[in-house]
Amino acid sequence: MNTIDNITIERLDTIERERNTTMADKDFIQWCKDMKIGVLYHNREGINNANSMMAQWSAPLSEGEKMWPEWIRRMY
Repeated sequence: MNTIDNITIERLDTIERERNTTMADKDFIQWCKDMKIGVLYHNREGINNANSMMAQWSAPLSEGEKMWPEWIRRMY
């Protein structure tokens, strides 16, 4: 049995009210900014690689000599 199953609706309501109070506290908001909590970081290397690989498929494969993408030619 999960711990969440043992919590009453009243307790969940209390937790939600406490959370809302904390999230609205100016000192807490400033602390989050100081600690850079909530700052989102994306490593775009994988996204850029995928975009590059997809861009290589822009040439139609049915024209004359088949133009395989660079990443497939490297494999063979």
